[in-house]
Amino acid sequence: MYRYLIIILLLLSLGTIAGVKKDPFPGSHQVRIDSISVIKNWRTKDAIILSELDFKPGDRVSNGVIDSCIIKIYNIGNFARVEYDIDTLENDQHVLTITAKDAFTLVPILSFSGNRNDWQLGMGFSDHNFLGRNIRLNIEGTIGTRDKNFRLRFNIPRQLMYKNMSVGAGVLFGNSRDYIIEDGEKIAGVGYTRKEVFGSISNPWHEDFKYQFSPDFGWKLFQHKTDSTLINTDVPNAGNYTINYLSLSTSESIGYIQRIKHQEKGYSVHMGVGVGIGLDANSPHYFSIGGGASYHKLFNPVVQWSTSFNTSYTTSDIPSLIHYLGGGQVKGIITGEIYGKAIYYGSTGIYLTYLNRDWFAIEQSIYVNVGNGSMVYSDLFKTRPLASVGTGFKAWLPMIPWLAVSVYFTYSKNKSNWFQLQF
Repeated sequence: MYRYLIIILLLLSLGTIAGVKKDPFPGSHQVRIDSISVIKNWRTKDAIILSELDFKPGDRVSNGVIDSCIIKIYNIGNFARVEYDIDTLENDQHVLTITAKDAFTLVPILSFSGNRNDWQLGMGFSDHNFLGRNIRLNIEGTIGTRDKNFRLRFNIPRQLMYKNMSVGAGVLFGNSRDYIIEDGEKIAGVGYTRKEVFGSISNPWHEDFKYQFSPDFGWKLFQHKTDSTLINTDVPNAGNYTINYLSLSTSESIGYIQRIKHQEKGYSVHMGVGVGIGLDANSPHYFSIGGGASYHKLFNPVVQWSTSFNTSYTTSDIPSLIHYLGGGQVKGIITGEIYGKAIYYGSTGIYLTYLNRDWFAIEQSIYVNVGNGSMVYSDLFKTRPLASVGTGFKAWLPMIPWLAVSVYFTYSKNKSNWFQLQF
């Protein structure tokens, strides 16, 4: 039975793609746009907004093209509302007026997710629109059952870069612990300190319509050094080592996911490969590959259906480099109940939006999650996965997108983590 559920999730994620139109807002009526005016309430620079338009003053465009560009502006992620009007002047010239209402993206970070068995608390500062130029800046520290880390990262967006390529970089240091959990018991664990410097050059296809094939590239210099004092004394230590790597990766995605306020519709397919180059004799080279797909169908302003499937594999068997899945991928489990060199996880669910205003939104989700892990990829589909069903409620302020609270109630056979809170 479970094999059929996995196949259905994969087919739902991939098979519906062919029915998605490239231009979701077709329109035959064209009008000459003689000038463009931008009205904003405080932060975002005009150049960031205008860079999303597929036309310039003097062009004749259809209503459908304008509508799709307005959605692209909203998809930048920094606006609570984006609207437009076309006015005709006395000399028969047409003025396109774009009103982009900034959301509050300059925020302190105070986040929590999980429950008493598997939780994480984050504190820091984030600006998703630094200097009004869509630059992402994030300074955050996290503590929890698995991590105690500090991270600094930034991203210069495609609107400011050559050929719409975005550039990111950052550092991370701290410590982590991972456990292998079977039948609710921790049978092995590894605790280690982490030092990382990383960077990327990216151009996600679903955000950029000028260069449709532009793979993303990433690099990371990192060190893991085990520390047995970080794990429970009664749990066997899974490793004792110091490893140093340069990892290189590339990935590509196709598809177009539109956001209408906090709702979504469209599809995305992604795939990536990576290699870990050992910098000393204790760090053997490894290779990794992964991919997935998601599909969102918005039936009306209330009902949205979403489904996704992801899988990955690494040739490394070093305990801190294998995969560990938790409640973020399969709600209702504790991190470490699914683990291995190979993993998959998927979900499908209905999202019901009862209220969707600039000042307040309420959503309920009804979902099914599955996931599995193995040290051998072919064994993934020979064993029964962990599965859960549940419902969640989310309340938030679209004007302040970081101000949200979600609570999930999940049933799974192991009943280990039935309640989860996020804010």
